[in-house]
Amino acid sequence: MDLTTMADLAEVIGAVVVVGGIAFGVIQLQQLRLQRRTHAALEVARTFQDAEFARALRMVLSLPCDLDEKGLRAMGKDYEDAAMLVSLTVESVGLMVHRRMVSLHMVWELMGGVLLGAWCRLEGWTRETRTQTGRDKFNEWMQWLAEQLERQKVGREVEPVYRRYANWVPRSNGEY
Repeated sequence: MDLTTMADLAEVIGAVVVVGGIAFGVIQLQQLRLQRRTHAALEVARTFQDAEFARALRMVLSLPCDLDEKGLRAMGKDYEDAAMLVSLTVESVGLMVHRRMVSLHMVWELMGGVLLGAWCRLEGWTRETRTQTGRDKFNEWMQWLAEQLERQKVGREVEPVYRRYANWVPRSNGEY
């Protein structure tokens, strides 16, 4: 083998190594994105399992829909604190959905009905607080998420998963 052939062969091998490295890098980036989305989804689920949040959500869901600021204040400080905790938590979830860290579909499946119920009860308070404070950004992500979830619901059959997936079985390899 002469020197020119060896140089050509080295060039081909170098190109293959570069292409292989790029392919490996792309695969690693895809896996990293999937891992980040999975981690974010777990964090959202964990947030809703927190005892303090569960208590606050239960209190908010016991309120009538479209309760105004005065009505919420009349319920007492514990209800005001519960409304704020639920709002701030849902704000975070809304931002995560918008940034595509968590899918809207996953949020709908996991907590869509509950979030819409919370928004129904806190919408009047939110709008009145915005007017009183002059801060239109108050609860902005909660409202945005509720509107997105409403759109997700429209025109779809909202069948409970215990019926929709009644015949579900895991794959034979043990994966879901």
